[in-house]
Amino acid sequence: VLGATGGCGAPCLLRLLERGVEVTVIVRSADRLPAAAKGHTNLKVVVAPEGHLALRVDEFAAHLRGADAVVSSLGHNLTFKGIYFPPRMLCVDSVRLICDAARQLAPSTPLRLVVVSTEGVDRPDGADPKRGLLERLLLSVLWLLLPPVGDNEAVLPYLHTEASANPHVDFVAVRPSDMVDGDERPYSVFATLQNGIFNAGQSTRANVGAFMADLVTKTEVWTKWRNDCPQLLDDTKKAA
Repeated sequence: VLGATGGCGAPCLLRLLERGVEVTVIVRSADRLPAAAKGHTNLKVVVAPEGHLALRVDEFAAHLRGADAVVSSLGHNLTFKGIYFPPRMLCVDSVRLICDAARQLAPSTPLRLVVVSTEGVDRPDGADPKRGLLERLLLSVLWLLLPPVGDNEAVLPYLHTEASANPHVDFVAVRPSDMVDGDERPYSVFATLQNGIFNAGQSTRANVGAFMADLVTKTEVWTKWRNDCPQLLDDTKKAA
């Protein structure tokens, strides 16, 4: 798990451990791991003070060896340093590193790669509802002004291309809407976007983490969404 100390990665980590999964996390510091995960017998912690992107492909592949899935719930800190300073392409460079390591390891069964994407990117097959002119214009401006927007939007096109060319990786890119903190609650998963950025829905981070854990551990969930980019939305009426 990459991003195991974050709002989506931490609940995903806990669900995996609760289900008896042996998990390796790569973190800059173990201090921010969830308290319930620290010292768990099924948890291996790899501390990389300079970050996982400082590892060579073969070094990263050594930590990946024997794994059947990777969860990347990485994101940029919403601070001036997090937005404008390196690593500017944290998300897509991490996905590239994972895919390169999988190609090097050449597992007999494709690696399951689960990543957090964004509702700001469209399905590569064009099946999402067409965005309005103002929304497309705003997304273009954000892409120009905010490096993390371009980074997040680059992940899905890369995966779409890489999954076709790399026999050792399958993926699911989860597209949440506006993310909020809170406990798990009922949610739904859709093949296409149900809203745009001007009428955004809500996605609880704990729900995103729970769904990612399901993708790793539940064959029927993985089979349904393999090599796809579903949108996850809280069921606000059910939660009311």
